[in-house]
Amino acid sequence: MIYPTDVRYLRDYELLITFSNGEKRVYDGHNDITQGVFTQLRNKALFARARIERGTVVWNDELDIAPEALYAESSVYTD
Repeated sequence: MIYPTDVRYLRDYELLITFSNGEKRVYDGHNDITQGVFTQLRNKALFARARIERGTVVWNDELDIAPEALYAESSVYTD
């Protein structure tokens, strides 16, 4: 299973995520922040506090996204 090993806030609702296979990908959370508990992430200060915990990206005790979804919904990072 591929899982996040590092996360960095880029801008707006984008995160740069490094995965266990060494790949860096950009996750754009614009679509997710419109649904359910994820509407809390409209607060950019909270969104920017993303961190790695339990093998995925989390924001607090209520908010995390499955590693498979993060990988599938992200695009390859090119610097």
